[in-house]
Amino acid sequence: MSQAASKPASFPNGAEWVRADFHLHTNADREFQYGDDPNLYDSAYVDALDKAGIRLGVITNHNKFDFDEFRTLRSTAHKQGIALLPGVELSVGDGTNGIHTLVVFSDAWLDGGQDHINPFLTVAFEGKIPAQYEQENGRSSLSLLETIKRLEGYHRDFFLVFAHVEQNSGLWAELAGGRIEELGRNELFRRRTLGFQKVRTHDGAGRDKPCRTKVQAWLKDWYPAELEGSDPKAIDQIGKGDPCFLKLGELSFEAVKFALADPASRVATDVPKRTASHIRSLHFDGGILNGQTLHFSPELNTLIGIRGSGKSSILEAIRYVLDIPRGDKATDIKYKDELIRHTLGSGGKITLVARDTYGQDFTLSRIFRESPNVYLGGKLQPGVSIRETVLRRPIYFGQKDLSSTGDGFESDLVEKLVGEKLRPLRGEIETQRQRVRDAVARLLKLSTTAEQKREYETQLADAKFRLKKFEEYGIAPKLQKRVGFQQDSAALKRIRERVANFLSGLSAFLAENEDELRNAPTHASTQNAAFFAAYYAEYAQIIAQIDRLKQVEKDATAAAGRLDAKQAEFEAMRQGLQEEFAQIERQLAADLKQAGGTAIQPDDFLQQQQRKTKAEQMIEALTKQESQKATIRNSLLEELDKLNELWLREFNAIKEELDRVNANHTALQIGAEFKGDKEAAIDFMQQLFRGSNIREATLRAVMTDYADFGGLFKDFDQAKTKAGSTPDVFAEVFHRNLADFLIWQVPSRFVIRYRSKELKHHSLGQRASALILYVLSQRQNDVIIIDQPEDDLDNQTIYDDVIKLIRKMKPFTQFIFATHNANFPVLGDAEQVHACRYQDELVHVQSGSIDARPVQDAIINIMEGGEEAFNRRKEVYNLWKPQTSSK
Repeated sequence: MSQAASKPASFPNGAEWVRADFHLHTNADREFQYGDDPNLYDSAYVDALDKAGIRLGVITNHNKFDFDEFRTLRSTAHKQGIALLPGVELSVGDGTNGIHTLVVFSDAWLDGGQDHINPFLTVAFEGKIPAQYEQENGRSSLSLLETIKRLEGYHRDFFLVFAHVEQNSGLWAELAGGRIEELGRNELFRRRTLGFQKVRTHDGAGRDKPCRTKVQAWLKDWYPAELEGSDPKAIDQIGKGDPCFLKLGELSFEAVKFALADPASRVATDVPKRTASHIRSLHFDGGILNGQTLHFSPELNTLIGIRGSGKSSILEAIRYVLDIPRGDKATDIKYKDELIRHTLGSGGKITLVARDTYGQDFTLSRIFRESPNVYLGGKLQPGVSIRETVLRRPIYFGQKDLSSTGDGFESDLVEKLVGEKLRPLRGEIETQRQRVRDAVARLLKLSTTAEQKREYETQLADAKFRLKKFEEYGIAPKLQKRVGFQQDSAALKRIRERVANFLSGLSAFLAENEDELRNAPTHASTQNAAFFAAYYAEYAQIIAQIDRLKQVEKDATAAAGRLDAKQAEFEAMRQGLQEEFAQIERQLAADLKQAGGTAIQPDDFLQQQQRKTKAEQMIEALTKQESQKATIRNSLLEELDKLNELWLREFNAIKEELDRVNANHTALQIGAEFKGDKEAAIDFMQQLFRGSNIREATLRAVMTDYADFGGLFKDFDQAKTKAGSTPDVFAEVFHRNLADFLIWQVPSRFVIRYRSKELKHHSLGQRASALILYVLSQRQNDVIIIDQPEDDLDNQTIYDDVIKLIRKMKPFTQFIFATHNANFPVLGDAEQVHACRYQDELVHVQSGSIDARPVQDAIINIMEGGEEAFNRRKEVYNLWKPQTSSK
């Protein structure tokens, strides 16, 4: 029977929790009762396993192994994704009643279709026939330690689980404390014993019987896994009693043994519930991973491979489809952009499936150079936030991102840690920025009022002066009728313009608000129906006013039409007098010629009269605007204050997050200062003042007393006096760029200290160690993606600090690492490993859990330099052990 036969189910997402039953009896056992159709026995037995949710079982009949029955049961179970391991409930010769010991055999005991288990049973019960020992009370002639030695003599793997340890024939019940303590010191016993079944008594204070705490005290630093088995005597008893679960990446003897070697992490009495969002899978269409789907565990995922094998390509693809910014200080931006292009190729597409905190599966897709789309149940979900609604604040660090500490690194790190949480607030900030821009535009429009007013006052004076000449010749009275008609026509046009503006504004107001107001009362209350009925009755009055306004619009539009008719009537009247006006002007021209005034033209009088009228009107309007300037400036200051309050809210939100994180860390702290980066403000000023010949020292002098440009603007008259000999130039450039200055946010300053000293003053390794521990311990990011977290870290730090923290956090956080360091997949006990290999311009990926043999082989070959190097290191380390121990 081949080993492959014991792997009936795949684990695409890596290791997962599987219910196991270590104590199963079958129809071959004398204690087992089955009275139905023998032809239906196999399927009935396997159906019972399936109904109980058991995916891995150990057949342990009393002192008996029925090879033929096991083979047919295993074959049937295999078809339903259930694995069965060969075993026996052996009653060894120790104790008053014998000790019931579950021996679990590897498939090597059945190699080539040969049964090597029964020859062992013959030796164990030497001198007895099967009828004497194939029962619950049968007893081996070998002691416990003798049994283990005999089993080892077959040179095939096995392990022991002691059945119902607290009951009769159980290990704890049959042996005294001194004997158990003695066994606990025996290396052979410890190596082969992987479980105690049916532990029920936790603390036996005041009782003579053994219990968990007493046995743990006897065994000292060693204690195996606590396991369960239903010990059924009939099919309907399969799965009864307490369950136990193993975290497995394949259904095999080797994977089970691997899990039992780490019971704290891989054995549980219940499946831990996972509520954190996580990535489920990643599929590629086009590019170097074309057609491949990678599945991810919700816990620790490691991508391994030699340099250039495609690990970073996969991580960059995840970042790309999730639309995670790299950060302003990310290294090798150009290389990583090219990496995405190379990974996807023209028209390439990534499809990612992610599960949110409610257990819903979202599909995210992104075509190269296009924006990502979000789907739920196959339907596009426009506007859904990937990094909030779908995945809770995933965080990404590329190669060297954690060890790079150049200018602005601190802000970049803070942004990665808390930026996603601030997105709604930052939306408000952008809206308020636009309001400030609009207020600046209104103010700048008024800033030319004085100049325009002076221009029109000059035109008025000139027009009055030139009109005096016409007064000397008595021209005004003779043209008064035409002048009056012109003035009346201009007045009618002004009135009509104001009517048109009113109608346009009323129409826009109704268009903007009508639908929203009419559709507002859609809420149907289940708890306060009567209240809402009365409330909506009052609300109906608001709708009634809309109807009134629409009637006003209709009536006003009709009246405007009648005004147009009146205006047309007036224009027709004026046109009818054109010949009369022309005759008057001809007669006036003749009279002026006779009087010697040939240089004076009647048309010029009309033009100057129009000029005078327009200038007077404009001066009146500009005078009113000047009176509004103070109001508009005050409005701008109010908008600035609102923007500043939002900036402060943003800072306080960041500081609150940092304080929370700092409280969990004593070694590393991040301090924050609102608008503390004055140097950034000076740099921004220099950019906008370039070409003005104003020196940096002057700009620094101007900014000395102000936290930002809003403060400078409020105190501008005083501020510009510090501009030395160029205050007018300073004022001109500042006001020309006023909107850009006022909406520019002076960055807050962040200082990272490690052990009370600024991080930048520590060594590269210390910086990287501190930062990776800080990032990993946030507990605010459901998904943490890091490309080569081991860069600049020593192996001791990786194991003592990083790996231990990851193992503690991975039940609540998904980790996706690309790494060259075997400590991450091996000591981190990776639930999913992707071994990458680049060949023929394609990336090939082999996936599986760390407990799967193919993955273990890949780790040895890729990360340990091959099996020969791996074994040689093992030999060297063993040679070092005595020296280390002697020290």
